[in-house]
Amino acid sequence: MQYDFENLDDFVTEDILSKKKTKKVDGKKKGNRTELDLTKVLNTRFGTGFSRTISSGAIGTAKVHLPKHAQDVFSGDLIVPKGFKFVIESKGGYDGIDMSSVFVRGNSELDGFLDQVTRDSKRCQRKPLLCWKKTRKPWLAFVHSKDLAGHSFKYKLQYGKWTVVALEHLLKLDDGFFLESGDEQPEVEEAGTKD
Repeated sequence: MQYDFENLDDFVTEDILSKKKTKKVDGKKKGNRTELDLTKVLNTRFGTGFSRTISSGAIGTAKVHLPKHAQDVFSGDLIVPKGFKFVIESKGGYDGIDMSSVFVRGNSELDGFLDQVTRDSKRCQRKPLLCWKKTRKPWLAFVHSKDLAGHSFKYKLQYGKWTVVALEHLLKLDDGFFLESGDEQPEVEEAGTKD
């Protein structure tokens, strides 16, 4: 029995040899969305005081030329409330980083993120905190293991000197972990106001 495939209406084939166009992702917009999402998470937890750093990602080298007090404010991806102990670097996407293989040979891209937040940390004299959210996955928080001394988590991973936990679990720690003593509520300075 032979079939005349040319004349069948329901016979559909895909051209598997031609390259399909992939939708181009606007990294800047995605980074902005990720940072805004993180500010919402942090403002929900602490009340208020977190916002995106103006031109985040674009003024990294310019920060070196700012006065010390401005470098402290503009370190990291987020402006944090006065008395907040951490400088925050926010990353979104980077879905190509395979978490299974990072524990075999590490990952240079992930190491670059951690180096970036470490440099910001040294510049502003605050502890480093990397918050990373892969597409459609929960936020992860990378914190120096020494900074988590005395705190335990049911689920955590060790990556070099960093401990990785779900951000939602990290945010369950008491305010004293995040805020300098005496700064129980984040203080927000309004733009254009003076004492």
